[in-house]
Amino acid sequence: MFCKVVFDVPLDRDFDYAVPAELEGKILPGSRVTAPFGRVLTGGMVTQVTEISSAPEGITLKEIASVVDKRPLFGSDLFPLARFMKSRWGGPIGQILFALVPPQPYFKLDAPPTSVHIDVKTPKFKLTPSQENALRTVRALAAYEFHPFLLNGPAYTGKTETVLRLAGDVLAGYGQALITVPDVVGARQFIAEAEERFGADNVFCWHSKMLLSKKKKYFSAVSNGLPSVVISTRSGALLPFKNLRLAAVLDEEDDNYKQEENKPYYHLRDLLLFRAKAHGAALLFASGSPSAEMLQLVHNGQIKQLDFKEPVPGHAFTPQIKITDKKGEKSKFLSDFLLSELAENLRKKETSLLILNRRGYANAYYCLNCGAYAKCKKCGAILARENNPETGDILVCKKCGHKETLQQECPQCHNLIFKSRGGGTQKIVTELTKLFPKAKLLRLESDTLKTKSGQGFEALNALKSGSADIIVGTRMASGALRGAKVTLAAVLDADLELDSPDFRASEKFGQTLFSLRGHLSGVKDGRLIIQAADKESYDYSPLLAGDYTATAETETLLRESFSYPPFVHLFKVVIKAKETDLLNAETARLKRAGAKLSLDVLGPVWCAKKTDTLKKQYLLFKTDDARRADLLAELDSFVPAKKVTIKLAADPYDFY
Repeated sequence: MFCKVVFDVPLDRDFDYAVPAELEGKILPGSRVTAPFGRVLTGGMVTQVTEISSAPEGITLKEIASVVDKRPLFGSDLFPLARFMKSRWGGPIGQILFALVPPQPYFKLDAPPTSVHIDVKTPKFKLTPSQENALRTVRALAAYEFHPFLLNGPAYTGKTETVLRLAGDVLAGYGQALITVPDVVGARQFIAEAEERFGADNVFCWHSKMLLSKKKKYFSAVSNGLPSVVISTRSGALLPFKNLRLAAVLDEEDDNYKQEENKPYYHLRDLLLFRAKAHGAALLFASGSPSAEMLQLVHNGQIKQLDFKEPVPGHAFTPQIKITDKKGEKSKFLSDFLLSELAENLRKKETSLLILNRRGYANAYYCLNCGAYAKCKKCGAILARENNPETGDILVCKKCGHKETLQQECPQCHNLIFKSRGGGTQKIVTELTKLFPKAKLLRLESDTLKTKSGQGFEALNALKSGSADIIVGTRMASGALRGAKVTLAAVLDADLELDSPDFRASEKFGQTLFSLRGHLSGVKDGRLIIQAADKESYDYSPLLAGDYTATAETETLLRESFSYPPFVHLFKVVIKAKETDLLNAETARLKRAGAKLSLDVLGPVWCAKKTDTLKKQYLLFKTDDARRADLLAELDSFVPAKKVTIKLAADPYDFY
């Protein structure tokens, strides 16, 4: 007997092995084994078992050393799922399979419990007509087969409650449900609510910060088909479900649902569309500001939209919205109007949230007259002032590396007087400390969330309890407002949010604003302040009217006119090398590969940071559905020259 085995290595192929007599009948497709690979025994996975060897005649095959699993950990959809991920986002099949099945031998299956206690607690409050319609529709259409839905409506219209009630239906029927949230913060906030409703023994929380012992326990329970509700970040969609009846994605529009830092690359939306269909499960996407990709799926009839219009009782407020300048008499970073509102909140002992999507002390260069930023003449990104020991202070583009002198002319008012501006979150906290010395100030961003004892978790708790006066955070803070006691929110720099190399910049900015507006509609006297140097650079009228549909329609028209997703597919290829000539030569060779397929290729764009040891640039390939597979195959088969590495990202979200 013979078998084919793949390993967790960047080689897109399988290897032939002989099966010793004592292991015959114990080896199955999907089983992990140990086998000689090079000079060492390495963990691999069996993809096929055959009676006849496919090795060339005269070749003596090495034998499998041992079998790790008594039965495969993953279900029957393991190989179809891996093939789908490879066809959609590329990558070696072995690395994809070992992302689905942990390679560690101690990830084994425990015996399933002999009995399971299910006790679903359903709140008795009255549902809105939109909630009742959604529950009725999903229960009727998705009881026994795959149906995808978009639950579309502002905050506090009952979308999450609808998801929880449907998850309760699944658990009561001894099925498995998956509810995903954008980040670890959201998962930790949501888990307590789920445990109270479904019982702590029936709720599993899955994310990257978990203890290995809990990962092993939950992985085994899900693989054994244990009835459960899994609350997770995007990685929970890769769990080995045996009886998945419901999958739900909260805040569907969030960037965190795209995995492109590490292999395998995937987007949760497309992955769950495939998995839910394979399992015949209901699939729910919930959002108050759906992504352009999601709205296009609704437009094409691939997903049914269910509108949530009526606010739940006690949350029918309309927040005040004010657009102000970026600076005032007392501060370079805060308008006089914002300072007066902060002072009012301090007097009333209410919490304020300030959003600035720039960390630390990032030092920009801005017009002293109107506040507009100095822009890179090559790529249009914002320039930062840096000290150069040889030439003195210069302006540097953090995106493409272009350098300019301090002599700048404002593109808006043609003023020639510019000044440095360190406008990161840390600098804002420093400024607020001077203005409000008795206020309790906290920062909420990825840096402050790295440890449990960090300031970030204190800020999260303060959002719920109202124990802090002012919280300064990046965009991620706007996603942590579920149940928060915040009455005043402010976006400190609209120009910075909109001025980005990312074609989704205006969409993300709009989603942040509507998210803040939605959360503030749940509190009395909610106020939203937007600071902008150029108040005409964005259409705020739909925000004032609470009409996200109008914002989405404008964004869709822009995407279509400039041929960007969801109307085309993008492939980003980052090329790295030490030598500029070698880097340019390989980039040119990649461009010729795209030209061979008659595709539109943008770039190259320099993307190296000051601290990078390698020179980097990227190309963007645009393609349609018909040629997507051909392009992916061409890029996957591309072999770079020695001392050159490339990284492929399909449907990229990171442009920095």
